[in-house]
Amino acid sequence: MTEKQELEYEKDTFAQEKFYADETLELSEEDEVENSKIEAVRLVVPITDDPTLPAITFRFWVLSLFFGIIGSVITQFYYYRVAVGYFSIYFVNLASYVLGTGMAKILPKGQVTIGTYSMSLNPGPFNIKEHCLIGIAVSTASSSAYAIDILSATDLFLSHRINAFGSIVLIITTQCLGYGMAGTLRKYLVYPAEMVWWGNLVQVVFYNAIHNTDEFKTKKMIRGWSYMKYFWVFCGGAFIWEFLPQFLAPMFNFFSWICWIKPLDMNMWGIFSTLSGGGVLGLSFDWTSIGGNTMWLPLASQLCNYGGVILGYWIILPIMWVMNTWEIKRFQYPLTPTLFYGNGSVFHVQDYLNPDYSLDEELYESGPPAMMTPMYALGFFYSFVSLAGCIIHVICFNGKDIMKSWKMAVGSKEDDIHNKLMKVYPEVPQLWYAVFYIIMLGLSIMVCEVYDLQLTWWGMIVAGILGWALTIPIGAMTAITGFGPGLNVITELVCGYMLPGKPIANMTFKCYGYMASYQCMTLLADLKLGIYMKIPPRAMFISQFWGTIVGGVFNYVTMIAIINSQREVLTSLQGDPAGLWTGANPKIFWGSAQIYGALGPQRMFSSDGNYGFVFYGFLVGAIIPIFLWALSKKWPNVKWQNFNVAIIAGGMGAYPNGYITGVVGSVIVAFIWQFWLFRYHKNWWSKYTFILSAALDTGAAFTGLFIFIFLSGGVSEKLVVNAPSWWANYIAFDPNYNALANGGYLGIDRCGSTGLWESGNPYQ
Repeated sequence: MTEKQELEYEKDTFAQEKFYADETLELSEEDEVENSKIEAVRLVVPITDDPTLPAITFRFWVLSLFFGIIGSVITQFYYYRVAVGYFSIYFVNLASYVLGTGMAKILPKGQVTIGTYSMSLNPGPFNIKEHCLIGIAVSTASSSAYAIDILSATDLFLSHRINAFGSIVLIITTQCLGYGMAGTLRKYLVYPAEMVWWGNLVQVVFYNAIHNTDEFKTKKMIRGWSYMKYFWVFCGGAFIWEFLPQFLAPMFNFFSWICWIKPLDMNMWGIFSTLSGGGVLGLSFDWTSIGGNTMWLPLASQLCNYGGVILGYWIILPIMWVMNTWEIKRFQYPLTPTLFYGNGSVFHVQDYLNPDYSLDEELYESGPPAMMTPMYALGFFYSFVSLAGCIIHVICFNGKDIMKSWKMAVGSKEDDIHNKLMKVYPEVPQLWYAVFYIIMLGLSIMVCEVYDLQLTWWGMIVAGILGWALTIPIGAMTAITGFGPGLNVITELVCGYMLPGKPIANMTFKCYGYMASYQCMTLLADLKLGIYMKIPPRAMFISQFWGTIVGGVFNYVTMIAIINSQREVLTSLQGDPAGLWTGANPKIFWGSAQIYGALGPQRMFSSDGNYGFVFYGFLVGAIIPIFLWALSKKWPNVKWQNFNVAIIAGGMGAYPNGYITGVVGSVIVAFIWQFWLFRYHKNWWSKYTFILSAALDTGAAFTGLFIFIFLSGGVSEKLVVNAPSWWANYIAFDPNYNALANGGYLGIDRCGSTGLWESGNPYQ
């Protein structure tokens, strides 16, 4: 049998087999051959359902609360860490499966009643739908709420801490405002088959594998292993390996091998350091720097993204650094969000603020102006290119699909097979979403007024309108390609013109405007997962909101604990010599607030100033997609839509904090999986890719969790264990963080100098 025949045989079998033999929703003869028009979806998503399975159960409430707390704490911990890590949902899936199965065996069959609400303690075997809902609730909780940036920045750089109640209301409203939008936009960004939301496919494979559904019972892996045995073997291997780059040898995460030729030369450091410079040809042996999504995201999207990174940081940055363009070397670091004076000394906006944290314009105008580093200014230019490029690209290349979705929403009979299977479940009424949105908007206005966040009620309304207007094009691009720009820069620009001289208002407007769109897309992605997994929509809504509440509360608790213990390191310009803690995220957020809020875009981006060019990014981003669209009409056989300027520009501005790691490894993995295997060994790709991605991501996440709890003081300060000092971890653990803490080198990647440079610095 040929490879093509084998693929057709597997697809036919996949469509005909039953999903839980006795309680399966029967498909008509016509539906047995119907499947999704998207090839990757056809290969991995079952087209069967059992609508009798319970979804919201007692086990759901207990396990989602337990893992939601753990996930929100771990993710907030990584927000302040140098190594980019995350709390893997696959860990939750595995652990909750074990606990859920155990609860199904030992819990009594009785009822638990709260008021008029009653549910069974043990409704039967732990099933795939309640398992999926636990994962969705925990994934919602296991994120660092964007409002944490506001709270961290005001606490660290203004010594202004909002009380616990106000902070938690701020976090929850910024997270929930976008949920109301999802009710309207689901018809355009969820129901169409083209809206894949690629990350969901890994989840579908994992849940079906762990529950050993009928489709997966017949599939055997290498050496006859089951899906889960294959998973555990590679998960365990990744867990063991990750102790090297994450703990024993952090140099393996920042492997700046070319820089070692002349490590104390400023030009070499600025170009090749992965910790502080452009990271040209730098290597990373940490899987968290590569990520499993490189194995399944569309290749064209990944090439655009990494092509942007290479263009911005491997070509443009080295040229500017060597040529000292705009005196880039005067500002100490090539990539930093810190503002400076013209002589290279650090600018502190606190010196120019009134008691209410607004700008004292007379005092500021009497002194030298603040300046950005050249690469930071270019980052704003790239952001404007990306946003404009996203909108115009979607209009040019996806406008017909969006109009088709609109026609479907108003009554067309054409529908995706997975949507047809969802017809048995009652939808969430539009009224639910509308009421929810109004309540969250009211609470948002209240928290801004009561806690003096400088944002007026009408400013809050404008933030909401901006989120509504831009979510469709950004959401469509994200669903189709796996990449999409955020609204963070455009929101702070709009507020900078509306409310100049008010940095806290700018951060707040940015958070609400950006998060309304982001959280809307998060819910839309989960709604798509619900369609793939045949989850009742109302259960999905409850799961999302529950996760948001749990995550918001424990995000705040973790933030307070870390700021209280690491304040000096987080606010330092030099950072942590041990290479563990960083205040880069709140610094970037606060740097933007100074530029757009305190000083205002009128000053920073005036046409006669140094940075007026950034607004041309809108023009560049708008023109290029139109040009590509015109070429597609002239030469329709060329896939011009794959040249996505929004994704390219996003890659060019992706690393304002300077941690350019994992590029080489990510490109290699992307070519192997998405070019060679997907094109020439599709059966192998469909069988192994998603489960292997989940295994490696989970193993790496397990390592991070173990290090956090048992080696980094996550449970108790008595459990802090320092890794040995050796050539791949050359740190003398100095509690005073003096210049010799890293053996005289500027960073853990053994590049740069804490003292005098050998050459390359024109200002020493």
